[in-house]
Amino acid sequence: MQRIPEEKIDEIRSQVDIVDVVGNYVQLKKQGRNYTGLCPFHGEKTPSFSVSPEKQIFHCFGCGKGGNVFSFLMQIDGLSFVESVKKVADLAHIPLDVAISQGDSSPGNKPDSQESKMIEIHQLASKLYHYLLMETEEGQEALQYLLDRGMSEQELDHFEIGFAPAHASTVTTFLKKREVDLALAVESGLLTERDDGEVVDRFRNRIMFPIKNDRGQLVGFSGRLFNQEDGPKYLNSPETPIFNKRNILYHFSDARQEIRKKEEILLLEGYMDVISSVSATFSNGVASMGTSLTEEHVQMIRRVTNRAIICYDGDRAGIEASFKAGTMLAEQHRLEVFVLQLPNGKDPDDFIRSEGAEKFAEIYTHQRLTWTAFKLQFFKRNRNLQNETDKIAYLGEALAEIGKLDQAVERELYLKQLGSEFDLSMEALKQQLQQTVVVKPKPHDYGGPPPESYGEYPSYEGDGGPVYEQFSFAQPSGVPSAGLTSEKRLLKYMLEDRDAFIQIRNLLEEHQTDFYHDNYKALYTHLIGFYASGNDANPLALMDQLKDDMARNLVSELEMMTVNTDVSIEEYQDYVQSLTKSSIERDIKEKEQALLTATQQGDMPVALELARTITTMRATMKNTPN
Repeated sequence: MQRIPEEKIDEIRSQVDIVDVVGNYVQLKKQGRNYTGLCPFHGEKTPSFSVSPEKQIFHCFGCGKGGNVFSFLMQIDGLSFVESVKKVADLAHIPLDVAISQGDSSPGNKPDSQESKMIEIHQLASKLYHYLLMETEEGQEALQYLLDRGMSEQELDHFEIGFAPAHASTVTTFLKKREVDLALAVESGLLTERDDGEVVDRFRNRIMFPIKNDRGQLVGFSGRLFNQEDGPKYLNSPETPIFNKRNILYHFSDARQEIRKKEEILLLEGYMDVISSVSATFSNGVASMGTSLTEEHVQMIRRVTNRAIICYDGDRAGIEASFKAGTMLAEQHRLEVFVLQLPNGKDPDDFIRSEGAEKFAEIYTHQRLTWTAFKLQFFKRNRNLQNETDKIAYLGEALAEIGKLDQAVERELYLKQLGSEFDLSMEALKQQLQQTVVVKPKPHDYGGPPPESYGEYPSYEGDGGPVYEQFSFAQPSGVPSAGLTSEKRLLKYMLEDRDAFIQIRNLLEEHQTDFYHDNYKALYTHLIGFYASGNDANPLALMDQLKDDMARNLVSELEMMTVNTDVSIEEYQDYVQSLTKSSIERDIKEKEQALLTATQQGDMPVALELARTITTMRATMKNTPN
């Protein structure tokens, strides 16, 4: 593994703000001195993930993960340490002439792991598919089909679209020649095994769309029929260790930066819709893998934005899918939702290709429907408004929806629209609205920072109107023992001050005591080696040297603690004595248990000796200062 000089690592780290890097993956909101958001490493509804610009670290109080900018990229993108340094150097525009060695690995993402090999196999296949489409006579028909649909060669290159020939063994033979493990290729979903044991290509005679996960890793394909009716229109990779449709949004990793820039995500139905939207300069577009929006998809979206623009196909199925997705986003997860309805029921791809990017931009910007406006239209779909019964039923549904709105101005606007449409007075509508019993549920715990337009969330109590709940940061639960608190504070001081480390170490040796918890004891051992190597106090540099995730997480947790900076050696001594007292208490409990056992067994000599020992230990503890 090629080593990068420590001074170069320090330079690279100092040139990039961790808030900017993490902000590409997590929607962050300023709260006090830190930034908070939903943790990208575990599912949560209340934010427990914190980033400190002052300390340049992150820590999640929910799952415990933490570290600096390098360890964040190692965990979120599955990079090695050298790869993460290289990525940060690129972000900072700092030249770093380092070749990434195959031997360079990080815990949980070793280059020789099965999942990494599966990803490499997919990358090889993707290059082959793209070459077959763009450069061979065999792919000419598929290429012409795509060009006739209005796609450019630049788009085909950008999205790495390819072609799988009709032959049963094109990819299989290609991988054999490169000595790829075919059994692993089968497990990855790229190949399939027949009943007779023969391994063949899964995808044949299809246009191939490479699918990346949220880390930008190629994990699957979707193959589209183009010149025959046999078989499903789209064939996706099967569920594998690296591919799960519930966790994947097409184009999400590439769209993330544009989503943050626009502060909204464009939800589309198909791959071609996404490609066309990107050509129309709407690079914030993503699509689910032929499935309805899932909870996992929503969690991904909420980490990067609070606003979703739904633009599904204009047919009946697309409208119903829009309603289902919007309900999940707006009413279950409290995102701000808008819906685009394209003229004549066209899908986004057809509309952009036929009407042009400017017309799409006009609808996107100026003709988007609010979620309430879309619902009011949706409720009309199956009603005959010339029929009095249907009309009254619709008005009841509409008023129920309007009654859920928080803002008086919004309610007034939609009431005026209803009055104008049905020739009803505002007085009658308002009277009916007051009589309409609307059960307003307490809002779903919001998992992301609130929109900038408001910092509170409305809940409802009776008829008294909205009662606002302050957005709060989840704190770790439980009250730590005095011994645990002392361990944390001592390690915190030792992390941040070399002189404090020396003083506390001397006190620990003088009192013949040590840290009790294994991970704290391990971090203390790391600190001894770190300072013995001549390093000054530098928690960020220490994190880079720690191979143990638990130790790195502990450093980030300690760095998030707020303690008195003006501390004396007497305070250190109090904490060390607390450790001693806690140690004696644990020993007494062990002896008491042994005394109980000896008494039950009738071993009186042992019982008497244990009783004397316990008395002595209690006296010692009593004389130990608090």
